[in-house]
Amino acid sequence: MILRRWAEELAEDAPVTDETQRAIDLHVVDAAAALFAGSRTQEACALARFFGSSGTSAALDAGALAAIVRHTEVDDIHIAACVTAGAAVVPSALAFMQEGEEGARRAERAIAAGYATGIRLGLAIGGANALSAGVWPSLFAAPVMAAATVSVALGLDARQTASALALAAAGSGGRVGRIASSPSGRWLVFGEAVAKGCDAARAAAAGFRGDPGFVSPEWLSASVPGIPVREDLLSAFSVDEAIRSVGFKPFVAARQTVNAVHAFRALLEREDLDASRIDSVEVGVPAINAAMVARTPQAGDRLGTISSMAIQIAAAALRQDLLYDIGRTGVPDAEMAAFMPRVSVAAVPEFDAHLPNVWAGRVRVAAGGRRYEETCLSTPGDRPETAEKVVRDKLDRMVPASLREICAAQMATAAAGVRTANRRRLLEAMLGALRSG
Repeated sequence: MILRRWAEELAEDAPVTDETQRAIDLHVVDAAAALFAGSRTQEACALARFFGSSGTSAALDAGALAAIVRHTEVDDIHIAACVTAGAAVVPSALAFMQEGEEGARRAERAIAAGYATGIRLGLAIGGANALSAGVWPSLFAAPVMAAATVSVALGLDARQTASALALAAAGSGGRVGRIASSPSGRWLVFGEAVAKGCDAARAAAAGFRGDPGFVSPEWLSASVPGIPVREDLLSAFSVDEAIRSVGFKPFVAARQTVNAVHAFRALLEREDLDASRIDSVEVGVPAINAAMVARTPQAGDRLGTISSMAIQIAAAALRQDLLYDIGRTGVPDAEMAAFMPRVSVAAVPEFDAHLPNVWAGRVRVAAGGRRYEETCLSTPGDRPETAEKVVRDKLDRMVPASLREICAAQMATAAAGVRTANRRRLLEAMLGALRSG
C-alpha cells in the first residue's frame, strides 16, 4: 500500500545529509521572507483576521502562515510537480517543533519529509497537466504535506503516520475554481487545507485510525479525470533528495512567467535597450502554459497581474521594483497599460521537449528597426550554486530591515542547538507578524 510504504519511510529515524540540511535552511528562509514581505497586504491582513477569529492552536497558526506565504507568489516551487511545498511545510514544521535536541532534529527531517510527500503527489497527478482538469496540485497535496510534516515532527510511528496521511488525503480535493477578486478565498482554502493536515497528524497521535489503502491509483485517477496518473512517481525521490530539487522564484510571479521575464531582463541589460523604443515583444512559452499567461486580468485581480505575461513584461520594462511588489495596488498604471499591447504570447511546440522539468521562455524584441532574441531554460533560482544569492537578494529587496537578521541567521552554519534557537526565534517573529496583521 502506498501510504504504508510512505509511513514506514517517514518513521525511520534517519538524519538528513549536510547537503540536504543546506537546502532545508534556504527553504526555511525563503518561506519566512515571503511571510514577512507579504504580511501587510490587504489580503494577508484579511487572512490573519479570519484565522485569528477561529481561536488559537498550532494547526491554525500553521494554516494562517501557510495561506499568507502562498498568497505572495514569491515562494518556492517544484516545476515538474507544480507544487509549492514551502508554504505548507515550513509553517507546519515550525509550529509543531518539539522541545529538546530530539524534537529539533525531527523538525529538520520533518521539512524534508513534507517536501518529498508533496512532490510525489504532484508528480503522480501530472503536475501542471492537472490544472487542465481543474485541480490545483499545491492545494491537492497540502493536507498530506502538512500531515507528513507534523507526523515526523511529533515522532509518530509508522502505523500512526499511515493513519495521519490517510485522514489528510480524505480531505484532499484540490479544486477551488478561478477567483478574480480580493480577498481571494483561494489562499484561505489553502491555509485551511494545511491546518486540516496538521490536525490529521494530531488525530492519529490521539489514536484515530485512517485507511492506509485510501491513496491508490484509482483514487488518483478519480481526482484528476482525463489525466494519466503515474503511480511509479509516487516513489520518486528519497526523503533526503526531494527538497534539493525545488527551485526558488527570483521575484513575485506565477512561475510560468519567470523564464520569459528573466530572458527579457537579460536582453534589456545586455543590449542597453530603452523601453520607449520597443515596438513589440513576442513571448514564447510551452503550450501547456500559453493560455494562462496570455489572460488579461480583471480590475482588482491581484493574482491576475502576477500571472499576466503582458503585465510582468511591462513591469520589467518600466517598473522593475513592481516585480518585487506583492500587493500590486493600482496595477497596471497608465504607462504600463500603454505598453502591454506590444506584448504577445504564443505557444512554442519545441519547448515541450523540455517538459516537465523546465518551463522554457523566449522573447523576441523589435526595437528601433532591429530584432533581438533571448531564450531562458533556467534561472539562478533553479541552480544550487546560485540559489543562495537569489534568496539573499529577496531578503534585501523585500523583507523589512528589522527582520533580515533573523532570516539570515537561518542560513548560518551552526551547531544543532544554535539552529534550534534560531528556528524558535523565527517562529516567534512570524507569529508576531501574523498577530500584528
